[in-house]
Amino acid sequence: METQDIFRNLTTLETERLILRKMTLEDAEDMFEYASDPEVAKYTIWNAHQSVKDTKFFLNTVVERYKNRQITDWGIIHKEDGKFIGTCGFAEYYLAHNRAEIGYVLSRKYWKQGYMSEAVGAIIKFGFQTMKLNRIEARCEVENIASARVMEKVGMEFEGILRQHIFTKGKYCDLKIYSILRQDFFGKKYA
Repeated sequence: METQDIFRNLTTLETERLILRKMTLEDAEDMFEYASDPEVAKYTIWNAHQSVKDTKFFLNTVVERYKNRQITDWGIIHKEDGKFIGTCGFAEYYLAHNRAEIGYVLSRKYWKQGYMSEAVGAIIKFGFQTMKLNRIEARCEVENIASARVMEKVGMEFEGILRQHIFTKGKYCDLKIYSILRQDFFGKKYA
Protein backbone atom coordinates (compact mmCIF):
# COMPACT_ATOMS: atom_id res chain seq x y z
CA MET A 1 0.00 0.00 0.00
CA GLU A 2 1.31 3.46 -0.90
CA THR A 3 1.95 5.71 2.08
CA GLN A 4 -0.52 8.34 0.89
CA ASP A 5 -3.23 5.67 0.78
CA ILE A 6 -2.61 4.58 4.36
CA PHE A 7 -4.57 7.51 5.73
CA ARG A 8 -7.34 7.41 3.15
CA ASN A 9 -7.93 3.73 3.81
CA LEU A 10 -7.01 3.82 7.46
CA THR A 11 -6.77 0.27 8.74
CA THR A 12 -8.79 -0.65 11.80
CA LEU A 13 -6.47 -1.79 14.58
CA GLU A 14 -7.45 -4.01 17.47
CA THR A 15 -5.84 -4.55 20.85
CA GLU A 16 -6.95 -6.64 23.79
CA ARG A 17 -9.43 -4.01 25.05
CA LEU A 18 -9.67 -1.44 22.25
CA ILE A 19 -10.59 -0.92 18.63
CA LEU A 20 -8.89 1.92 16.76
CA ARG A 21 -10.88 2.98 13.70
CA LYS A 22 -11.73 5.89 11.45
CA MET A 23 -13.84 8.57 13.11
CA THR A 24 -17.26 9.56 11.81
CA LEU A 25 -19.80 12.28 12.59
CA GLU A 26 -21.71 9.68 14.60
CA ASP A 27 -18.91 9.91 17.20
CA ALA A 28 -19.81 13.52 18.05
CA GLU A 29 -21.77 12.93 21.27
CA ASP A 30 -19.17 10.62 22.82
CA MET A 31 -16.32 12.89 21.75
CA PHE A 32 -18.04 15.99 23.10
CA GLU A 33 -18.46 14.23 26.45
CA TYR A 34 -14.69 14.19 26.99
CA ALA A 35 -13.59 17.08 24.72
CA SER A 36 -15.72 19.49 26.77
CA ASP A 37 -13.92 18.47 29.98
CA PRO A 38 -11.40 21.19 30.97
CA GLU A 39 -9.22 18.56 32.68
CA VAL A 40 -8.94 16.58 29.43
CA ALA A 41 -8.14 19.74 27.43
CA LYS A 42 -5.68 21.09 30.02
CA TYR A 43 -2.52 19.98 28.20
CA THR A 44 -3.84 20.01 24.64
CA ILE A 45 -3.32 22.77 22.07
CA TRP A 46 -7.10 23.08 21.72
CA ASN A 47 -9.59 24.56 24.14
CA ALA A 48 -12.34 22.48 25.71
CA HIS A 49 -15.28 22.21 23.31
CA GLN A 50 -18.11 24.54 24.23
CA SER A 51 -20.81 22.78 22.21
CA VAL A 52 -21.39 19.69 20.07
CA LYS A 53 -21.04 22.09 17.13
CA ASP A 54 -17.31 22.45 18.02
CA THR A 55 -16.96 18.67 18.06
CA LYS A 56 -18.78 18.23 14.74
CA PHE A 57 -16.51 20.87 13.17
CA PHE A 58 -13.47 18.90 14.33
CA LEU A 59 -14.91 15.59 13.10
CA ASN A 60 -15.73 17.11 9.69
CA THR A 61 -12.09 18.20 9.46
CA VAL A 62 -10.91 14.67 10.27
CA VAL A 63 -13.25 13.09 7.71
CA GLU A 64 -11.93 15.52 5.05
CA ARG A 65 -8.38 14.60 6.01
CA TYR A 66 -9.20 10.91 5.41
CA LYS A 67 -10.65 11.77 1.97
CA ASN A 68 -7.61 13.88 1.07
CA ARG A 69 -5.13 11.21 2.20
CA GLN A 70 -3.76 13.44 4.94
CA ILE A 71 -2.28 12.30 8.20
CA THR A 72 -4.77 12.16 11.06
CA ASP A 73 -5.99 10.13 14.04
CA TRP A 74 -7.85 6.97 14.80
CA GLY A 75 -10.83 7.02 17.11
CA ILE A 76 -10.45 4.80 20.18
CA ILE A 77 -13.38 2.51 20.98
CA HIS A 78 -13.62 0.70 24.32
CA LYS A 79 -14.59 -2.86 23.37
CA GLU A 80 -16.46 -3.69 26.56
CA ASP A 81 -19.02 -0.88 26.30
CA GLY A 82 -18.63 0.24 22.65
CA LYS A 83 -17.92 3.80 23.79
CA PHE A 84 -15.79 6.23 21.75
CA ILE A 85 -13.24 7.26 24.40
CA GLY A 86 -10.46 9.19 22.68
CA THR A 87 -8.15 9.63 19.73
CA CYS A 88 -4.63 8.55 18.93
CA GLY A 89 -2.55 8.89 15.82
CA PHE A 90 0.07 10.73 13.86
CA ALA A 91 0.18 14.50 14.22
CA GLU A 92 3.14 15.05 11.89
CA TYR A 93 4.74 12.91 9.18
CA TYR A 94 8.06 13.54 7.49
CA LEU A 95 8.19 11.11 4.55
CA ALA A 96 11.72 12.09 3.47
CA HIS A 97 13.03 11.21 6.92
CA ASN A 98 10.74 8.23 7.69
CA ARG A 99 9.78 10.01 10.90
CA ALA A 100 6.42 10.78 12.51
CA GLU A 101 5.08 12.35 15.67
CA ILE A 102 2.16 10.88 17.61
CA GLY A 103 -0.49 12.58 19.68
CA TYR A 104 -3.35 11.32 21.79
CA VAL A 105 -6.19 12.25 24.12
CA LEU A 106 -8.43 10.11 26.32
CA SER A 107 -11.68 10.55 28.24
CA ARG A 108 -10.99 11.15 31.92
CA LYS A 109 -13.29 8.25 32.85
CA TYR A 110 -10.71 5.91 31.30
CA TRP A 111 -7.52 7.43 32.75
CA LYS A 112 -5.09 5.37 34.85
CA GLN A 113 -6.20 2.01 33.42
CA GLY A 114 -3.52 1.50 30.77
CA TYR A 115 -5.80 2.22 27.80
CA MET A 116 -3.68 4.96 26.30
CA SER A 117 -0.49 2.91 26.52
CA GLU A 118 -2.36 0.11 24.78
CA ALA A 119 -3.53 2.42 21.98
CA VAL A 120 -0.16 4.16 21.55
CA GLY A 121 1.56 0.77 21.44
CA ALA A 122 -0.71 -0.25 18.55
CA ILE A 123 0.03 3.00 16.69
CA ILE A 124 3.78 2.55 17.15
CA LYS A 125 3.56 -1.01 15.84
CA PHE A 126 1.59 0.23 12.82
CA GLY A 127 4.15 2.99 12.23
CA PHE A 128 7.11 0.64 12.15
CA GLN A 129 5.48 -2.34 10.44
CA THR A 130 3.14 -0.71 7.92
CA MET A 131 4.55 2.78 7.36
CA LYS A 132 8.17 1.55 7.63
CA LEU A 133 9.10 4.49 9.85
CA ASN A 134 12.57 4.80 11.32
CA ARG A 135 11.66 7.14 14.20
CA ILE A 136 8.48 7.92 16.11
CA GLU A 137 8.43 10.79 18.56
CA ALA A 138 5.99 12.45 20.92
CA ARG A 139 5.97 15.58 23.04
CA CYS A 140 4.12 16.71 26.13
CA GLU A 141 4.15 19.70 28.43
CA VAL A 142 6.66 19.27 31.24
CA GLU A 143 3.86 19.23 33.83
CA ASN A 144 1.93 16.49 32.02
CA ILE A 145 3.27 13.57 34.03
CA ALA A 146 0.59 11.11 32.85
CA SER A 147 1.43 11.66 29.18
CA ALA A 148 5.16 11.26 29.84
CA ARG A 149 4.40 8.01 31.65
CA VAL A 150 2.50 6.70 28.61
CA MET A 151 5.54 7.35 26.42
CA GLU A 152 7.83 5.60 28.88
CA LYS A 153 5.51 2.58 29.17
CA VAL A 154 5.59 2.01 25.40
CA GLY A 155 9.38 2.06 25.28
CA MET A 156 10.01 5.65 24.20
CA GLU A 157 13.13 7.34 25.57
CA PHE A 158 13.27 10.83 27.02
CA GLU A 159 15.52 13.04 24.89
CA GLY A 160 15.25 16.42 26.55
CA ILE A 161 13.28 19.62 27.05
CA LEU A 162 12.28 21.89 24.18
CA ARG A 163 12.24 25.26 25.91
CA GLN A 164 9.25 27.50 25.19
CA HIS A 165 8.57 25.34 22.16
CA ILE A 166 4.91 26.23 21.66
CA PHE A 167 2.64 29.16 22.43
CA THR A 168 -0.73 27.90 23.52
CA LYS A 169 -3.54 29.21 25.70
CA GLY A 170 -1.76 32.51 26.20
CA LYS A 171 1.64 31.24 27.29
CA TYR A 172 4.87 29.68 26.05
CA CYS A 173 5.27 26.07 27.13
CA ASP A 174 8.31 23.87 27.61
CA LEU A 175 7.86 20.40 26.13
CA LYS A 176 9.44 17.05 26.94
CA ILE A 177 10.37 15.09 23.82
CA TYR A 178 10.48 11.30 23.68
CA SER A 179 11.26 8.93 20.82
CA ILE A 180 11.57 5.31 19.82
CA LEU A 181 13.63 4.10 16.88
CA ARG A 182 12.91 1.21 14.55
CA GLN A 183 15.98 -0.63 15.88
CA ASP A 184 14.71 -0.17 19.46
CA PHE A 185 11.26 -1.44 18.58
CA PHE A 186 12.38 -4.59 16.80
CA GLY A 187 15.12 -5.24 19.35
CA LYS A 188 12.76 -5.18 22.34
CA LYS A 189 9.67 -6.99 23.51
CA TYR A 190 7.40 -4.34 21.93
CA ALA A 191 7.66 -5.97 18.49
